[in-house]
Amino acid sequence: MSVYKCFDCNKDVCKDCSRKHHDKYRDEDLIHSVQLIRDSFIMNCKFRLQSLLRDIQCLPNGEVVAAALLSSELFIFSVSGKLRHVIQLKVNSMMMTVMDKSTVALLLKKINSIAIVDIQQNHVQYIHNIAMENSSGTLIYIENKFYIGYTSHISVIDMSGSVKRRIKLSFTPYVMCYNCVSQHIYCINSSHSEMICIDKDVNDKFIFTDPSMRDLKDLTIDNEGNVLVLCRKEDDISGYNVITVDSNGGKSEIVIENINKLSPYSRICYDHLSNSLVIASDNEVYIYKKKA
Repeated sequence: MSVYKCFDCNKDVCKDCSRKHHDKYRDEDLIHSVQLIRDSFIMNCKFRLQSLLRDIQCLPNGEVVAAALLSSELFIFSVSGKLRHVIQLKVNSMMMTVMDKSTVALLLKKINSIAIVDIQQNHVQYIHNIAMENSSGTLIYIENKFYIGYTSHISVIDMSGSVKRRIKLSFTPYVMCYNCVSQHIYCINSSHSEMICIDKDVNDKFIFTDPSMRDLKDLTIDNEGNVLVLCRKEDDISGYNVITVDSNGGKSEIVIENINKLSPYSRICYDHLSNSLVIASDNEVYIYKKKA
C-alpha cells in the first residue's frame, strides 16, 4: 500500500520502497523529498538560492523575501522560485518582519540598527542607535511600532528609534509572530520547548507545550488564524514536524511529518494568497500547498 509520495519522481511508494528510495538518493545533491500522503500540506515546489538563508517572509502580494545568512543580500522572488531582484543592505541581518504589502524590516545587530526596506521602490532607510545588547534577534511590527525580543523582556520602539516601553517577561522570546486579527503575540521559549501567547498589554493567554515535541524553531500564522510551529519530535534526531495549534491553544495536530535535512537555521512563513507554507533551510526553499 502506498503511504509516501516522492516529489522529485512524482510517484507514490510504500514504506519499504521509501527506505530504498532514500538510500538510493542519499547523496546530498540528489536526495529526494519524500513525505507521507496523509500530510495536510503537500510539497508543491522546491528550489535553491545562491546563498545560505537567515530568515524568510511572505508579502501579502505573493512575493517572498529571504535574507542571506553570511552576506548583506536580500532576495525577492515569486512563490514558484523565480528571482525578481536582489537588494543590498549595509551588513547581514538577524530576523525580519513584514510591515505592509511591500515593506519589510530587519534587525541589523552588527550596527545597532533596523533596516526598513521598500521592496517596490528598491529603497532602504535605517533607524540607528537601537540597543542590541542581550537581544534575542527577533522582532515584530505592530501599529507603527517594533517589538524587539531581549533576555526576559520585549522593548517597544517607535519609528524614530525611541523606546516607548519595556514589557517584562519570565522568559526570553527567541522567536515571535503576531496575529493581527486576534491581536495575540506568539513567542517561542526555547529553554522549555514552549509556545507562549500574550496580548499587547502583556496579559498571558496560554502556554502550549507537547511532551512529544522539542527544539521549536519557528512559527507563523495560517489563513484560519492557527499557529504553525516547526519543531522536532522528541524521539527523532533527524526529522522535523510542522504542527498546527489553534489560536486559543486548545488543540493541536501534526500537518507535515518527518521533514528530513533541515538545518538549525530553518525558518517558516505563510503565503496567504496560495494557502501555502514556505520553509527555508540552508539555501533551499520548500513550498507546501495546503490540501483542499
